[in-house]
Amino acid sequence: MPQVKKQGMREAIVEAAFHLFSQQGYTATTMAEIAGAANMTVANLYVYFDSKLLILYEIYCPWLGGQLDTLRQSVRRSRSPRSKLKRIFMGIWDDIPKAEPSFANALIEALASAPRNTGKPADLLAAVETFLTEMILESLPPKRQALARNGILAHVIWMAFDGFVINQRSGDARNISAVADLMTDLLLGETSAR
Repeated sequence: MPQVKKQGMREAIVEAAFHLFSQQGYTATTMAEIAGAANMTVANLYVYFDSKLLILYEIYCPWLGGQLDTLRQSVRRSRSPRSKLKRIFMGIWDDIPKAEPSFANALIEALASAPRNTGKPADLLAAVETFLTEMILESLPPKRQALARNGILAHVIWMAFDGFVINQRSGDARNISAVADLMTDLLLGETSAR
């Protein structure tokens, strides 16, 4: 007989996992710990989620959406193309990796340790790349917008995010502001005396 899903159990799992991932990291957290924190058995946990990775996606997608909404608001308050573009880069490469210690790293940790060819929700990558493309197009002068229309630039920026997350976790103190200035100069077709 199929297991009946109870109202609120999925939310209890997600809440328990969020706290455990935030405190311990993804790899150190076990399905047994998540089940225990959600007051259920591991077998019952699998009725709601087939894997720890799927639980992480359930948490990560709305968390990242909130981070991106905050970034969008900040970018739209900026006045000049330069300040808007720099805000995008600083948000993606500095603010989000620093938010919720260990949490931005959790997805990278999960994907790096997942079995080969483990699928991931394509809509997460597509949503982030669409967001970045829209923000960059809004920020660039019309004559420079061709640089961002095809989405490849957004893909490169998001792939660099992974490196900045790892650097943040490992204490690599690169000058992210200088990197953001360089990228801004390149996109605007300008050179500066920085």
